[in-house]
Amino acid sequence: MTSFILNNSPVSTDKSPGMTLLEFVRDVSCLSGTKEACREGECGACTVLVGSRRPDGAMSYKACASCLLPLGDADGCHVVTVEGLGGADLTLVQKLIVGHSASQCGFCTPGIVLSLTGFALGAARISYEGAVDALDGNICRCTGYAAIRNAARALCEGLAGMDAAPARRVGELISAGVVPDYFKDIPSRLSRLKTAPPQAAQNAVLVAGGTDLFVQKPEELMESELCFLSKRSDLDYVKEDGEVLRVGGATTIEDFRLSGPVRRHFPALERDFLLHSSAILRNKATLAGNVVNASPIGDATIILLALAARLVITAAGGKKREVPLDKFFLGYKKTDLACGEIVSEIVIPLLPAGARYRFEKVSNRATLDIAAVNSALRLVTSPEGTIADLRVSAGGVAAVPLLLALESFKGRKPDAAAAEALADAASDAARPIDDIRGSAAYKKLLLGQLVRAHFNAAAGEAA
Repeated sequence: MTSFILNNSPVSTDKSPGMTLLEFVRDVSCLSGTKEACREGECGACTVLVGSRRPDGAMSYKACASCLLPLGDADGCHVVTVEGLGGADLTLVQKLIVGHSASQCGFCTPGIVLSLTGFALGAARISYEGAVDALDGNICRCTGYAAIRNAARALCEGLAGMDAAPARRVGELISAGVVPDYFKDIPSRLSRLKTAPPQAAQNAVLVAGGTDLFVQKPEELMESELCFLSKRSDLDYVKEDGEVLRVGGATTIEDFRLSGPVRRHFPALERDFLLHSSAILRNKATLAGNVVNASPIGDATIILLALAARLVITAAGGKKREVPLDKFFLGYKKTDLACGEIVSEIVIPLLPAGARYRFEKVSNRATLDIAAVNSALRLVTSPEGTIADLRVSAGGVAAVPLLLALESFKGRKPDAAAAEALADAASDAARPIDDIRGSAAYKKLLLGQLVRAHFNAAAGEAA
């Protein structure tokens, strides 16, 4: 049985936990404001808010693509559709959409309203840039984005100075007319829900974010027994531990991207992960899931390879082992995971003194697209200015995420000649194939150009 609150109404259902939340909202609950379109998390028309209780009792709301969100993952949560914002008057977000002529046909508008409302509920800091990032998964074909951005700017101006404390945020947003009054009672109502513990049967399918699984095989998952790792609070953390960061296996990409330790030690990742996917996917997709997916072109994997990440793998009985990420991929979509094992933690060494990190990606769209080729570099220089350590990873050019062997570059000056030699070494190591994103020859050429670009930039910063 799955129990949650849908808008202002309690729900208990025995529908399959593998049914998507979009199907439940539209076909079972008959709430048609949540739109069905791409069913791949690409358009944002199906956006809903999913709220869960924090350890301190306050609520945490995230905008999610309901077309990829399994119903069972909503257990114990507050799910908000555009109908759940309705009342005697329009909300502040809806008024601003109308006032700035930011809606035309209206098909995408409910998703935009939910994304901006989720931003108001969850952003640590209210800023125009943050509001635009929150809208990056909402596509509009007819209004034009200038009007939508103007509405977002007006929202930020209207909420300037709002208390950032989660415990007080909802009350202030109720007063500002952003969310209805019933939101204040949701934490206590959720605390009384009877929810299922995250226990896995022997043959259960482990689901973290599900943002890839539910694109690939939604029908199969509808009939499967599922275990939701998102319910494992012990796997949800980002913490600094001496000379490494430790990231729990259920940590979402968005929580990782915006965490304090990542911002302190890897500030570039806050922007780099905006290239990974949109907010409505980053709010559910996990860092570990992107690795376990074993795509030879996964952005997170390519970044983590260059940063010399390690995986802590835990068996069903609790036994742990640690595997360097570059040893984890055994072949195309094959990994060093035995039955019953999960990636419980990712260990990322902090950058040593004299280190520079870069990530480069080329895709058909500048952001939110699968890359034709992507590449990351970590360059460490000695006090004498020579290369002390060099790691370069590349995606889209081999059957697995590629880490180049570059021992011969140690001790060299990071000059133009080294950049050319590195580009040649990368091109020689690449074994791409022709596909929809480009020919093999194009990808080899592109990899060489990317390596030149970020090696020259990193070397320049080091100098």
